[in-house]
Amino acid sequence: MHTHTVNIQGDPGSHLLLEVDFKWLMAGQGYTVDPDRLLHDPAYADTCLQCAQRSSCIALQECALNLREVLAQAIH
Repeated sequence: MHTHTVNIQGDPGSHLLLEVDFKWLMAGQGYTVDPDRLLHDPAYADTCLQCAQRSSCIALQECALNLREVLAQAIH
């Protein structure tokens, strides 16, 4: 199954869906993600995102790329 989460700029709900998708896709690969830490610890987030991008799951790779963009915008 191939899923896509649409990230709509200015819509915080789309960010939440992206985070939830990421958490569940990571769980499907056997990894546990702490959502609070993901949002507040840049080193932890980077580690999780790198792990996701090395995955063979295309949906997870795409989700990680989108989430990386959202997190980068949140820092600025």
